[in-house]
Amino acid sequence: MKSLLTVVAACVLGSLILAGCAKTTSSEGANASASGPISDADNSGLKPTAAPAVVMGDPKHGAVIFKQNCTTCHGAAGAGGGIGPVLKGEKQRKNYAAAIVWIENPQPPMPKLYPSPLSLSDVQDVAAYVESL
Repeated sequence: MKSLLTVVAACVLGSLILAGCAKTTSSEGANASASGPISDADNSGLKPTAAPAVVMGDPKHGAVIFKQNCTTCHGAAGAGGGIGPVLKGEKQRKNYAAAIVWIENPQPPMPKLYPSPLSLSDVQDVAAYVESL
């Protein structure tokens, strides 16, 4: 009988502890749902963070790089004339981030120019230029 009472007491105590941990006052519950996810001051991973901003390249410098590396296939100002597609209006097909990914890892017959001879900054500049066409 003593062991049965011990088991029951342990269950009751465990239930009270669990209920106490989950219990909030009505103002805490209202604030939690209104304020969104839990956050903490030392940013230990509980606080949602925004995605890193995409660094826009310099389209003027991108035009210079484009002229040196891309016009043979894509034509002057991306208007066509070689084996590459016309790039005018590329912004309607690919956003800036997708243009960077494509330039970094192109499909044949486009040559892979990143990371050499083009740097990441050069790729961003060319992507900004192409998006401006």
